[in-house]
Amino acid sequence: MCFFKKELLVTSSIDEKSKILDILSQHKVKYYLKTKDNFGGGLYSDRRSVGSFGMEASCRFVYHIYVSKKDYKDAAFFLQQNNYYVPV
Repeated sequence: MCFFKKELLVTSSIDEKSKILDILSQHKVKYYLKTKDNFGGGLYSDRRSVGSFGMEASCRFVYHIYVSKKDYKDAAFFLQQNNYYVPV
């Protein structure tokens, strides 16, 4: 749980992630990035028994982009100006 941060967007596209981070950087909005590996099976999982057959490679990583709560409205505005949907 992030007490001082709010989730801005989630994407599995590395290109979209890069564009979003560029927009935030241009407007000097500090962001936090958390990357989840969907192929990484977790602490007690063994990839040999679970496998990744049938999983789409483009969805391997999921990027969670956070900003501070005080910067959330500004960040959402900047992204909305670039045609990203961000709930306010």
